[in-house]
Amino acid sequence: MVCGKEVFEKGQDFCDECKKSLPYNDGPICAHCGRKVIAFENYCSTCKNVLVDLDMCRSAFSYDYPISKLIKDAKYNRAIYIIDYFAKQLSLVYFQNYFNADYLVYIPMTEKALEKRGYNQSKMLAEKLSERINVRVLDCLKKVKDTERQATLGRAERLKNLDGAFRVVDKKSVVDKNILIVDDVSTTGATAQAVASRLKKAGAKIVNLITVASTPPIDKY
Repeated sequence: MVCGKEVFEKGQDFCDECKKSLPYNDGPICAHCGRKVIAFENYCSTCKNVLVDLDMCRSAFSYDYPISKLIKDAKYNRAIYIIDYFAKQLSLVYFQNYFNADYLVYIPMTEKALEKRGYNQSKMLAEKLSERINVRVLDCLKKVKDTERQATLGRAERLKNLDGAFRVVDKKSVVDKNILIVDDVSTTGATAQAVASRLKKAGAKIVNLITVASTPPIDKY
């Protein structure tokens, strides 16, 4: 899926060389947001006093090559076949961390953004994960305003950019529930925090986040 070499084993996603380079998030992590850090932390410099509405976050990989390339291909280049592999990895993370969710939710897009891209990779990822873990996807969120692309913004700007961007349209369904947000990548966590805030205000008991990859803190702790 990365280098284009032919492989011959059934179910083989990578050649041996690419497989060795996969940046699994299997070392020291922040206990709260799950980011790769240099030593185990209860709260790292990215999440401390910021991701307050997210109870726990976990990711399968650190956001490095070649996973970073695959995420971009799935998101922007219509390589949606990659989502099957991502869902398989997320199912492992789900069971390893005992999420026990009542529902899965995904990061919604505005109608304008959805029409431009043609698909919502976060929704597709949630649906594929749902098939593997037998937890229903709940369509309870709506993005009500277009925002700047988050990749160009810092953490404070991201939070401001997302202010009022999401709405819970089916509040009764989330009351006292354990909700798991599914997304492809967590950079600062601002998008998931904005969604979690709306879910908590609507009555959700627990809101966790699971992503394919997360970006380590700049200062590594």
